[in-house]
Parts: sequence; C-alpha cells; structure tokens
Amino acid sequence: MMNMKKSIVQDVIPPRRTIRNVELPNRPKHIERPVQPVIDIKKADSEPDFEVSDKTYRYEYDEPVKHSKKTFYFAIGVLILAVVFGVSAFFKSAEIKITPRSQILHLDELFKANKDTSAPNDLGFQIVTTSKDIEKTVSATDEQNVQKKATGKIIVYNNFSTETQRLIATTRFETPEGLIFRAIDAVNVPGIQQKNGKPVAGSAEVTVEADKPGGEYNIGMKDFTVVGFKGTTKYSKIYARSKTEMTGGFSGVQKVVSSTDLAKFDSELTQELKDALSRDIISQIPENYVLYEESIQHKLEPTAQVYINSNNSAEPNSAILRKKGSISAIIFDKGTLTRMIVSKTLPDLTDDLIKIVNLDSLVFSIPAESTFDQNTSTVLNFSLKGEVNLVWVFDENKLETELLGLSKRDAVTVISSYENIIKEANIKTRPFWNTKIPNDPGKVALINTLESQ
Repeated sequence: MMNMKKSIVQDVIPPRRTIRNVELPNRPKHIERPVQPVIDIKKADSEPDFEVSDKTYRYEYDEPVKHSKKTFYFAIGVLILAVVFGVSAFFKSAEIKITPRSQILHLDELFKANKDTSAPNDLGFQIVTTSKDIEKTVSATDEQNVQKKATGKIIVYNNFSTETQRLIATTRFETPEGLIFRAIDAVNVPGIQQKNGKPVAGSAEVTVEADKPGGEYNIGMKDFTVVGFKGTTKYSKIYARSKTEMTGGFSGVQKVVSSTDLAKFDSELTQELKDALSRDIISQIPENYVLYEESIQHKLEPTAQVYINSNNSAEPNSAILRKKGSISAIIFDKGTLTRMIVSKTLPDLTDDLIKIVNLDSLVFSIPAESTFDQNTSTVLNFSLKGEVNLVWVFDENKLETELLGLSKRDAVTVISSYENIIKEANIKTRPFWNTKIPNDPGKVALINTLESQ
C-alpha cells in the first residue's frame, strides 16, 4: 500500500494578514494628577506616570459646561432694569402748574391824583413830553414874492453877577459884522454859579430871528453882543454864542407849493408826525407805569416851506415841507393805581396782593367840566371804566423752594395753605413711578397758567 500524503482540509479560512487588521495594544495615556499637599517620594516613584486601559476616556475640557438659559435671561433682565432705573433717576423732573385765584369786576369810578406826590397812600401822576419834526421834499409849481427872516438858536451867558438877568422878547443881538437878530421870546439867564469851587457863568437858550428878511442873514456860527448893554459894564459880561446856524432867510420871487398840494401834504405830514410822536412817547414809559391814550395831547406847528435854491439843488423847482410838533401824556404808577381800584371794588380785602392784568385797557377820561391843564395843574380828577380782571399774586420762587424734595401728597398740603390765593394746582413727576419732586430747582418747572396764556 502506497503511503500517500494526506491533504489537510481546513474548515476555517484564516484572514489575510494585513497591517490594517493587526490589533494594537492600548497606548498609554498621560493623565494629570492634582498636586497633593503631602508627597510620599517612594510611593510616587513606584507609581507609573500612565496607566493602560481599554476604556474610553473623557476629560472635562472635552465638553463645555452647560448653564441654565433661565438664569442667563434673568441676569440680562436684571441688568436692563438696573440701567433703565439708573438713567431714569438721572432724568427725574417735575412740572407744577399753578392757577391763581382770579375775578372779573365792572369798574366805573372817579379818582383823584396829585402831581409828583410821594405820599404812600396818595395816587400820583406825572406828565411826560417829547417833540419831533419831519420833512418832505415836494414839487414847487407856483411862484410867489417871498419875504422870510432867517432864524436860529443862540446860548446867552451871564458872567456879570450871581443874580438872574431877564431879557425881554425882541432883545437885539449883534454879530461882529453888524447883523441884528432879535429874541422871539423873553428869557431868564441864571447868574454865576459855583461848580467844583470855580465860578461858572449862567446860561440859557433862546430862539432868535433876523431883524430883516434876506439871504444875507443866513450865517454860520457867530458870537453876539447885546445891543442894549452897549456903554455899560454888562456889555462884555452878558453875551451870546450860536448854537445853530441861521437859516431860512430869503427876499424875492420864490417857487412855492400850490395851495392844493400844500393842503394834501399837510394832512399827510400831520398824521405821520402824530404817529411818530405816539411811538416815541410810548417807548419812553417805564414798565411799571401805565399811559392811557385818552390822556395824550398833541401840539403841532403849521407846516413850513423851506426854499430850495434851484441853482445849487439836485432837485430844482422843489421845496421842503417841514412840520414840527410835541406830545404830552399823563402816566400813573401801576401798583398805586391798582391798589386804588381794588380799594373801591373790593374794600374788604386789605392784605392780599392783587394785580390787574388788563389795567391799560380801561377807558380813561377827564370830566368835561374839569379845568385841568397838563402844563400848570397839580390836581387831576378822572374816571376809569371797564371790566377789571383781578388776579391774586403769590411768590413763585418761595413756593417752588417750599416744594423741593417733597412727595406729591406733602406738596398738595403745602399748596393748600395758599387756599386764598391759589385756585388749583397740578403736579406731574417723571418718570411715571417717581412720586417726589426733585431737590434740584433746575429739574422743577413751576408754571403760572394765567401768565403763560
């Protein structure tokens, strides 16, 4: 029997050898250990720095720590509220609207006033005046034989004695060239006065006109002597000097404005001058005084024609119409007049401080039978009529100071102590949850509702 080699059949086919399928041992992993307060050197040397494990390792830094979203949102909300409250606290403010007590009464009463009185219980009055002149260049179409005297102003000096020197109207003043001018009105020239220990000549202003018509009297600034004192010791001690040039002198045929044009222009100038005078005098009245238009008086001079030399003028055959005038009016102290009105309309009130907001709208009149003259009278009887708007007055600064730092409730208590003066009050604080008035006056607005209307 042949001995044949037996073929071995393997039931299990081994996998192909490849490096991909080689099982590798677990690699050592380095781990960090917390530092111990006491170290055993021998034990530490015997312990390996790493360990082998087939487990999967996880470290704290491999995965972030998860926080609660509710906690995050709560923190954000608290922060926002803190910012809002902090900012709003910085912008705290208060608005306090006060409506004072008021009353409307009908007035129709007579009053008496004394000129320039200083008595505390007397009503006084003053007279204010102002003057103005206006002019207009117009066409001169008519001719007329004109004889006009030059006029101007001079200052008369009295260096003769301490006594006043009176000069009558038509007193003659002479220039070095022998031209004579006469005083239009009488004048009293004061005597020598002492100023700063030195004697100073007294002086007075006077308007003069040429002795005769003619252009030769149109002169510049000159010195004058008094003809009547010639040959006396007063001649060199009482003298005059020009304040203005002498103008307006003319003799001959002159172009003039026709009577029709003159009447028209005179009416225009009159109204224009009255309006200008009224504006001027009203602008001069102090704020604490009242002026009634019914007390205004105008004094206007006739419209004068000033000749224009056609040879020297840029507007030949023309003339200047000049109109002069003055205005005077009566004024009263507002506080004193208000007290007088209140004493007649509300006699039982004594200590309340009241003002009349429409004082200047009352109707002023002087009885027809009165002989009052603004230039000479010292007593004035007059009447006032109209609806009087009375408003009680309180010290706004004092009240605001009293309210600083108070709650709304306490502020209302303070305001209620003004019950006879204040009709109602409204307090608004910001922001809406703030219930106190700030301590800083700059953040508090106190508004008088009747004055803000």
